Amino acid sequence: MLRRRKFLSVLLLGMLSLLLLISVSVPMTFTTRAFVPYSLNKTMEQLEQPLQISKWFLPFADIDTTTVTRPLGVPQRISSSTHAVSVKNAMPGYVTLALKCEGMEKQYHVIVSRDPKNNRYCIVSLPVINTLWKKFIDPDPHDDIMYRSIKNLEKFTNDTRLYYGYTIKRKKVDDSTSLYITASIGKTRCPQQARLLFDSLIHYAAANNISYSGKRIQYSRISNSDSLQIFASIIVNSSAEQNLSEGIIRKPALPAGELLEAEYSGPYRDVTAVYKALEQYKKDYALVSASVPYEEYYSPGYGFLPDDSVQLKVCIPVF
Repeated sequence: MLRRRKFLSVLLLGMLSLLLLISVSVPMTFTTRAFVPYSLNKTMEQLEQPLQISKWFLPFADIDTTTVTRPLGVPQRISSSTHAVSVKNAMPGYVTLALKCEGMEKQYHVIVSRDPKNNRYCIVSLPVINTLWKKFIDPDPHDDIMYRSIKNLEKFTNDTRLYYGYTIKRKKVDDSTSLYITASIGKTRCPQQARLLFDSLIHYAAANNISYSGKRIQYSRISNSDSLQIFASIIVNSSAEQNLSEGIIRKPALPAGELLEAEYSGPYRDVTAVYKALEQYKKDYALVSASVPYEEYYSPGYGFLPDDSVQLKVCIPVF
């Protein structure tokens, strides 16, 4: 019995020694992947352009952007007081990044391929050759930053608030009916004229026993250098006949499609940033406008001045 125990102990010790030897001496390839919801070209932009790299690569993504610099004469490099990353080589589907920290630089080869489950999306792969010991017990700080950065790329590109500055939702178009009226006005008279148009619609609905839901929608477009064409609309919950004599028109629901939506809260003058974010999202996902963009108000009232604080939703019908 004693000999058997001694034999098992020696065998176990030998096996542990072998495993330890393998863990510190046998190289293996460990691959970290990020699933990015963009085309190949758009995904490559995240890995090639220093401005985009600084938004997801750690630690740059977590620090004040004013401390991140792009050295003159080195356009493909960003740096801080402790770290630097540069693009050494880039071609479709392949990027070499160099990370410098703790006084040492190390290069990594990043591979970009189409996602077989959705050819509009891509998979970003970071293969790193390491031993088990260096991977799990004593990791290289360069490797650790790269692993976490690639996963942060996935988080950044899949979160519309992080990427575009606003939470953008895609919803099915509802089947509501609206009443709308339009007028051509001078640019400086937009708030006052919007109030008049909405007042006309609400008065018309009340006078004709039409149920008004409380939803107010507005959009405008430039007619010429001095004037705007402004459209005001209210959502109604019952049928209504057109009243051409008053310029009020009944508009049925939009054809089947999707709606891009982003909520905004702040000074009315800054709402243009939401439109830009939605237009960029539409471009990135190859969507086509089905109708003009518009604003749906949460705040009481309408015809807001630039300094008014508002809560609203900007929408773009797409397909």
